[in-house]
Amino acid sequence: MASTTTLPRITPRGTPVSTPPATPLPRSFSAQSHYGPYPPRHLTSTFDYVEFPKRINPLSPPPPKRRINSSWETTDQHYQNDKRRIFMQAREHERYHSAWSRPFYGEPAEKEMYRKHFREVLKQQMLDQDNVKKQMLVDKVRESEAAVQYDRQCQEEDMNKFLTKFGYLKTFRDANKDIMEDRWKSTKYVRHMENRYDREVMRYNPINWSGTLK
Repeated sequence: MASTTTLPRITPRGTPVSTPPATPLPRSFSAQSHYGPYPPRHLTSTFDYVEFPKRINPLSPPPPKRRINSSWETTDQHYQNDKRRIFMQAREHERYHSAWSRPFYGEPAEKEMYRKHFREVLKQQMLDQDNVKKQMLVDKVRESEAAVQYDRQCQEEDMNKFLTKFGYLKTFRDANKDIMEDRWKSTKYVRHMENRYDREVMRYNPINWSGTLK
């Protein structure tokens, strides 16, 4: 039975990208009102004048009702909460339906208000995009300046290291040269003295007394 092997996971190569800013770019002061939901929340409906049933805790009914250990039924409480939910859904449906019907079937002023809202939203989006592009350009310029500064600093460090190494090697070379010259001088002096000694010895105690050897 052949053993199953798993291929090593290879990380895809890619160009490193700059880290995005930690905080989002700020928008203008009216961006929240422009980018908010349409129709706005402050529109009224007929349900605003209807008293909604309050939400209650099924396990703790409001007085004068009391929940005793012998009765665990919560039908009335759940019915009240469900009725409240249905009322709220109907209110939202009517509010949005009436709001969306105004731009198409309402007065000219309401239609113009609808168009004005989306014109302002479009202008705000264009302004935000311009601000984002400007900020991105500023970040790229700052990143490029930082990269150039880092390259210049690395070049200066390399030059300083090269000069330090060159000075050390030059000193080492000069010291070796001095040692070699001193050794040459010492060797030359020793040879000169040995030759002088040999000449003096040959002068006073020649090997060829008869003078036949030349």
